[in-house]
Amino acid sequence: MQGELVGAYQQKGVVQDSVHGFIPINEAEYWLLQTAFMRRLHNIKQLGMAFLVFPSARHSRLEHSLGVMHIASRMAQRIAGSLSRNDKLCSEVLYDCDYEHLNNFVQTARFSGLLHDVGHLAYSHMSEEAIEYMAKYIEDQHSQGLFKELTELSGSTLKVHEAYGVSFLSKLKGLSSSFEGPLLEVYLSAVAELLKPGGPTVREPLEELGIRPEAYDIIHDIISNEIADADRLDYLQRDAQATGIVYGNIDLDRLVEGIGVSLLDDGRPSLSLDIKSLQPLEDVFDARYKMYRSVYYHHKVIAISKSVSRFIRELPQSHIQLPEAYGGNLREAIKPSSLAKAIADDLYYFDDSELDVIARTAAHGEERLIKRWALSLLERRDLLPLSLIKRSEEVMVLATEILRKRGLEPSPSNLSHLLNYVSNRVSAIQDDLRKAIGNSNIMVDCFSSSIINLDRLRRGSNMFNWSESSYLRAIVDQSSIPVLLLYAYSDYMDDHLSLIRARAKDVRETAKKILQDVLNEGVKDIRS
Repeated sequence: MQGELVGAYQQKGVVQDSVHGFIPINEAEYWLLQTAFMRRLHNIKQLGMAFLVFPSARHSRLEHSLGVMHIASRMAQRIAGSLSRNDKLCSEVLYDCDYEHLNNFVQTARFSGLLHDVGHLAYSHMSEEAIEYMAKYIEDQHSQGLFKELTELSGSTLKVHEAYGVSFLSKLKGLSSSFEGPLLEVYLSAVAELLKPGGPTVREPLEELGIRPEAYDIIHDIISNEIADADRLDYLQRDAQATGIVYGNIDLDRLVEGIGVSLLDDGRPSLSLDIKSLQPLEDVFDARYKMYRSVYYHHKVIAISKSVSRFIRELPQSHIQLPEAYGGNLREAIKPSSLAKAIADDLYYFDDSELDVIARTAAHGEERLIKRWALSLLERRDLLPLSLIKRSEEVMVLATEILRKRGLEPSPSNLSHLLNYVSNRVSAIQDDLRKAIGNSNIMVDCFSSSIINLDRLRRGSNMFNWSESSYLRAIVDQSSIPVLLLYAYSDYMDDHLSLIRARAKDVRETAKKILQDVLNEGVKDIRS
């Protein structure tokens, strides 16, 4: 009901969400949603250009951000309720266990969820590799400036959207004085620290809200952890619904019911999940495995992602006409400080619609290379990189057969070793494929990534001892094996069409033989 408190502010209204139903919004959140920094998320698709594979997947980063805020709020409210009934535990998290400070805790979690993706650029994760490439490998003053800002903002991790998020939050803090309510700048300072890639460098904003520095990990883990966080719990459900995949059914109510805070052996408070949450947690891991296999690591989605990256990478070297507001230099225009100012001034956003305009301009231009990659993103699907192995499971089958023939167990560790060996031999695979096709312009690219990072998962075992479940152990074992995909393409349009696309069947058969040879070499490496 309007007028009631939602977090630490009066409720302003509700948003009707396709996943969570009614999501209450308070006055401060409403103010944030009216800023250009949040409005631009309407025009950034959650799954980038994956709609070319899953046509209904056109949902936005803003929808996801609202969903994460909602789940984070439910988790934080559950924790606040348990803290209010346990003075000893509450004193480890808050300076005073009163209604005001409990609301501050919930509100910090809500803002963190709402703003966690504010730094995403055009086509979400699909553009990040290109931005990183421009910063690291193009040697001129514009790239050096981009690299300097990204590394400073990300604590030298070069995490792209997180770095932009820090810059945008800094600009938002400066604008927050126009909000007619208390403490918004303090909250934004706290969120900026919570979302920093390298962790917080100052603790004062949390302390000003009555939240102990020791509680940093709790709020951070509500948004992002390896077991069950608000971010993942929203995108697994939202992306499954949008793509038509049926793997995202998760009992969110039961998971939230099991959320709490416990004290570690060293006395630090930590987010925890009770044993009654085991079954819905198994559903989370199952959905995670299947969504990555079916959607995020779909061979066509990865091919499109590589085309987006190549297109953006070529922009600085091209002479195509950029939107006038960009000032003629892409890298200067998208430096975090430049982009933050441009967004605040409503000049440009570097969102999907702007990149679409740039791609259409390039596609109708005369510059060969940038035109080739722009066309691959528009009407020319035949210009996408060719999947040499259409299903990553095929690589797994080949690797398993070769291991068994050599008397080795196809264990997750052996399979991971073998697939990592292949990903490190891409240059040799490219040389062999060039010889077989008879053209030195053929390029081979690789995608290799595991669904679950075992090291990060083990660090998160304080929250829930997942290894006690044989079902979870089996999923984790499979999810820790890299998903490996290989692609062939040429920067020359005619070569790509005549030597790769027109001969796709022969190219794939040749690549499979080359892959088998590399896998056999990799087995020798395991034995040694």
